[in-house]
Amino acid sequence: MAGEYALFRVRQFRALWAANLLSNFGLVMLLLGAAWVMTTMTSNPLLVSMVQTATSLPFLILGIPAGIMSDLHGHRRLLLGAHTWMLLGVAGLAVLTFRDYLTAGWLLTGLAFIGIGLVFQQAAWKPFLHDLLPPDQLVGAISLNSLSNKLAQVAGPLLGGVLVGVKGAIIVFGTRALSHLVMMAVVRRVPTQGEHTNAGAFGEAAASFADGWRSLRASRDLYGPMIRCAVFMLPCSGMVALLPLEAKLNIQTEVIGYGGLLTALAVGTVSAVTLMPWLQGRVTMNTLSSLALGGFSLAVLGVSQWDSMLLDASFLLVAGLCWGVLTVAHQWAVQTAAPSSQRGLMTSFYTLVLQGSLAAGSFLFGLIATQVGVSTTILICGVVAGSGLLLVRVYPMPVPQAA
Repeated sequence: MAGEYALFRVRQFRALWAANLLSNFGLVMLLLGAAWVMTTMTSNPLLVSMVQTATSLPFLILGIPAGIMSDLHGHRRLLLGAHTWMLLGVAGLAVLTFRDYLTAGWLLTGLAFIGIGLVFQQAAWKPFLHDLLPPDQLVGAISLNSLSNKLAQVAGPLLGGVLVGVKGAIIVFGTRALSHLVMMAVVRRVPTQGEHTNAGAFGEAAASFADGWRSLRASRDLYGPMIRCAVFMLPCSGMVALLPLEAKLNIQTEVIGYGGLLTALAVGTVSAVTLMPWLQGRVTMNTLSSLALGGFSLAVLGVSQWDSMLLDASFLLVAGLCWGVLTVAHQWAVQTAAPSSQRGLMTSFYTLVLQGSLAAGSFLFGLIATQVGVSTTILICGVVAGSGLLLVRVYPMPVPQAA
């Protein structure tokens, strides 16, 4: 790890990493603030769950086109355009909040607008880093990029909860807007090595997509983990989408308490990602993912049955740990089974499944909650997640071939 941290001695990388950390914090706090603001406007579970759907649905529609555009028109240009787009969206939300014109409809529209920008930002960010650094420093850059995401996921919800509780949602909208301005300024100043555009590559990209789709349909080891991912993420996203109402209506806590619940979930997830290399050397991935799926289901059932801040935080810590294991397991399975020439495209297909499940799950379980209530719906989420164990024998994790 010391070699990875040596990248901080590179001024340009240090500036980009700090700007990305601020951007990650801004995004986490924005989503927390938006979810909590929605609970102050309505107690309708469908509208509250739509906060997550609004930012996830654009990935399902635009994920692959964004990747193609990034290759055709340049990663820096797309990155700057994406942050400009999101800045306009969050500035609009801030103005509406300041003028007291913000409604549930405007909030969801603004989040969908921002979600479109997120799709293109994520399509351009990692290739932009690749252009910036020599190949022997790329692994360290990816690891440190992951570190900034983890820091934001752990500390962002609690910090966002405090800020929203003290100053209101406009403070997190302002923080997110500031993060866009900082990122745009840093990206403009950083020269890249080897970035190029290829406006004539569309036909080649289309042919590659068709080849990849045929490979995906022909390989159970590829589409199996994606099916398991979808069956897990549907109830997982439903539980997370309903967490603001669980905090406000059942636990009867304020926004700081809601931030604490998200922090517990994030700590569990980060712990799992940290432990996975050690766990993988001792347990097969199929067994590990099965145990994690069972543990997640039981933890969500616990959240549905006990309305206690301490107990729910403990259950969410376990749920986050299992979620982290499953996230790594699904990605590992896709990367292991994918042909070396199609790993990038298979990752795009996996991202489509992941984000599509997030959008569909939050909407579906929000709709169910309008009929049967929040606690019962979270209980259903736990049962549906547990049903994924039925797929373990049908779609086992691939076994790496011995060298």
